[in-house]
Amino acid sequence: MLSIDFDLTEQYARFPKVKVEDVQKIVAWVHNQPHMPNLSEAEVLLFYFACKCSTEVTKQVIDKNLTWHTHVEELFSDLNVQSPQFQRAINICSLAPLPTLTPEGYRVLVFKFLDCDVSNFNLPDIIKVYILFTDIFIRKVGLQKGYILIIDQSGFTLGHLSRINIMLLKKAFYYFQEALPFQLKAFHFINVVTFLDKFLALCTPFMKKELFDIFHFHNKLEDLFQYVPLDVLPKDYGGSEVEIKQIHERSRRMIISKHQEIIEYKKFYRIDEKQRPGKPKEASDLFGTQGNFKKLEFD
Repeated sequence: MLSIDFDLTEQYARFPKVKVEDVQKIVAWVHNQPHMPNLSEAEVLLFYFACKCSTEVTKQVIDKNLTWHTHVEELFSDLNVQSPQFQRAINICSLAPLPTLTPEGYRVLVFKFLDCDVSNFNLPDIIKVYILFTDIFIRKVGLQKGYILIIDQSGFTLGHLSRINIMLLKKAFYYFQEALPFQLKAFHFINVVTFLDKFLALCTPFMKKELFDIFHFHNKLEDLFQYVPLDVLPKDYGGSEVEIKQIHERSRRMIISKHQEIIEYKKFYRIDEKQRPGKPKEASDLFGTQGNFKKLEFD
């Protein structure tokens, strides 16, 4: 299993709106579900906080998250961090959580190409790496008021765009919109490509309005500063924090060091459909239907 590196008591003290008794009731509920693994109180807390402390929504999102981990093999299988395929994917784009929070208390992640070679661009593997990284990272830092993603499009070409599989993109957007154990507050695109219309034409069919409303496109880097202050940003963008490559290297080493934990995590963190009350779910049940799962709430 992936280790929990934060202290529960400290988290409850930092966020008094979190009701301990509610979290513990959800833990008991999870442990009583024959098809679910026995998640820890810390893991349930992450979901509960992401769902704005709604007990029922938390239950639904936990089920959805576990179901996707089980059935969407393109994004959640083959997590051998020592394989050449994974090693290549982990060095394509930056895994860069910035050390300093925004004044609102949000954590900033920077997505930037480190390797622009189109022949190395494999979107399923890149998304897989990102999901695994965030699963590890949230267990390291604990509750965050929200996450901001800066997407630096420098180096992104029509060649990369042509290699994006539409169905994979659809699956990824469904997961990001309905099953995340943390809150997304904003996406900020910088060094925006000239073919932005083509990029959006691929993405928007799978996006809810609430998600698109938190997309921001900046023609000038300075426009970003009103959302993410300069002292939060790395030196790459004129800030004072360490460079993206250094942050990425720390993240890369953290993932590699958890090789054995990830193997156990993959075995544990899944649904047993044979034990699910009612009708078992299949991969085909996850797309194109509206279940009773999490509805996005963005600020």
